[in-house]
Amino acid sequence: MKAIVALVGPQDVTVTAHRPGTDGAAVGVRVGGSLIYINDLDTVQAFHAAWRSGIEQGRTLPTRPDPDLVRPVWGVSEPVVMMSAADVPPSHARLERTPGRPACLWITLGRVVFGVHDQLALRSAAAAFRQADQLAATTFLPEPDLSVRYRAEATVQRLLNAPRRAGPDRATPVAAAAAPSPQRFLRMRSERAR
Repeated sequence: MKAIVALVGPQDVTVTAHRPGTDGAAVGVRVGGSLIYINDLDTVQAFHAAWRSGIEQGRTLPTRPDPDLVRPVWGVSEPVVMMSAADVPPSHARLERTPGRPACLWITLGRVVFGVHDQLALRSAAAAFRQADQLAATTFLPEPDLSVRYRAEATVQRLLNAPRRAGPDRATPVAAAAAPSPQRFLRMRSERAR
């Protein structure tokens, strides 16, 4: 299932860091009635890239919003869409031009599709993802330097696989003599008794 969020006119946006500097860190981006929790730096960067591509493609969008595109529906509140994203889900922008109709920019972020209908909506939403990209640099833990870990693992493996050496202060280990089994013990006693 995909959720479509229509964006018309300037959007109310909020960008926040959640649990920064922890393993559970996230950047929250709210655009209108949609809220996206982004759980890693690569996903933030991919989503920002989709909006940057949208700005390039969306130059032909109308400059003035058309409020008729998002008229309220009697008896129904505005829909709310929430998504958590990680591991770089598909994200892209595509401009649609239909003869006789204004252009519409479709920006897909995972299972949320934004239908952007004008320049004001595009600029305000793109600014939110630009801010998220900047905030992500201080929200997520830095990637660990795995080369140090790999060198440590190689050293441990080398030490574990090396043959044991007897030193002057250490005698070569000798296996302890096996204790006689109970049957053998009884046989030995009966032979002594004869």
